[in-house]
Amino acid sequence: MGEMRTMKKLFKGVCRSVLAAALLCMLVLPRNVVLASQANTSTAGFQMNGTTVTGYNGSGGSISIPDNATAIASGAFSGKSNISAVTIPSSVTSIGDSAFANCSGLTSVTIPGSVSSLGTGVFSGCSRLSSVTMQAAVSSIPSNTFSGCSALTSVAISSSINSIGSSAFANCKSLSSMSVPNGVTTIGGGAFSGCSGLSGISIPSSTSSISTDAFSGCSALSTINVAGGNGTYASDGGCLYNASYTKLLICPQAKSSIALNSAIRIIGGGAFNGCSRVTSLTVPNGATTIESGAFSNSGIKTVTIPSSVTSIGSQSWSPDVIYGYSNSEAESYAESNGYVFYSLDGNGDGDPGDESQEVQTGNANYEDLEGDEDGDDENQNIVVDDDDSGSGGSSSSGGSSSGGSSSNNNSSVSGSKKSSSGSSGAYATKTSNVHQADTTPKTGDGFDPKLLVCVALILVGCAFFFLGKRKSA
Repeated sequence: MGEMRTMKKLFKGVCRSVLAAALLCMLVLPRNVVLASQANTSTAGFQMNGTTVTGYNGSGGSISIPDNATAIASGAFSGKSNISAVTIPSSVTSIGDSAFANCSGLTSVTIPGSVSSLGTGVFSGCSRLSSVTMQAAVSSIPSNTFSGCSALTSVAISSSINSIGSSAFANCKSLSSMSVPNGVTTIGGGAFSGCSGLSGISIPSSTSSISTDAFSGCSALSTINVAGGNGTYASDGGCLYNASYTKLLICPQAKSSIALNSAIRIIGGGAFNGCSRVTSLTVPNGATTIESGAFSNSGIKTVTIPSSVTSIGSQSWSPDVIYGYSNSEAESYAESNGYVFYSLDGNGDGDPGDESQEVQTGNANYEDLEGDEDGDDENQNIVVDDDDSGSGGSSSSGGSSSGGSSSNNNSSVSGSKKSSSGSSGAYATKTSNVHQADTTPKTGDGFDPKLLVCVALILVGCAFFFLGKRKSA
């Protein structure tokens, strides 16, 4: 009987131990499943207000926005230099102003197609950001979006974009080329200003408005190309003209010489701004107007001006010599400003001398000059044509001004490679550095649940051991 009692006690002890282990697993494992789901969306360290991410105090590295998030608030991650990469889920539809501004450790980002609202300056000051893929369903890249992203080398822009805001890519010094997607109509003021590594930019036929200072400070820019079929602007020899080639709008700052299109009537204000390498220029016969500031801040030292030019605006400029004809506007301008003048008809201050100082005029083909012979075509938008033959459509969308004077509000530049008019995306390399969340289930305190199961089994073993000892006793 004593032996039977001992066996019953042993059985009861085993049952209690197993039951305790089972209860422990039931308490831990179901809770662990929930926490594992949370771990997969990296909720740890994220501050949430409903489904809006409002802040972050985590350890950084490659992070994934929680799957239940629908919005990222303004400044939510601003200044978090410990974040190296971010994955935004397709549940997110809006990103607020400066959401990731000054995240100096951020190197890559993909904005999903679900995002339909993008604030200003979202990634401004992210100095290590080198790769961006914009799949967002937004219609524009807002102002200052990537301003100060000095390491940015590639940008993939979705075809839904129709405008690039002011200073959107300002001071992106590592950006060497840019192909604006087909469909973009507007490029804002200073959009690419200070992009000192930008050597070329391609503008599609859809672009009709580009600010005149969109490319200011682009010291390496040598080529502006506009896709064929643009009705407002054209390009020839890497320079930007209106569609009929009657007005020069922009000479890229990195050019060292230029042959102006023979159809030119007007040299626009600021056309040679920052062109320190162009030292000599010949204005073709038929040109009528040199607008104020056309030669300002340029390196032009000698210029030949034909008698057809009847208007020369004020310039912040100090040429060594002006060549022209007696009793011409060129002579009057030189005398009134105290510049040396050499007459090409032998009646001036001296001999024009070395003809090598003159740059031969261009002979690019041009079309649709009817009605523009007086230089009265004024364009407020600038577009570049990647057809270097110089053929282009008629100029449009610009208001006319008597006397050939015009005010240029917009300009455009294209890359060293020709842009196909059918291009629908930006020249870029898509980022592949996408963070994958850890799929290993974890408890709230960081212990693996397998460890707890092992502890439970050890307890069962101990129970059997002690009960066996009692039985032998």
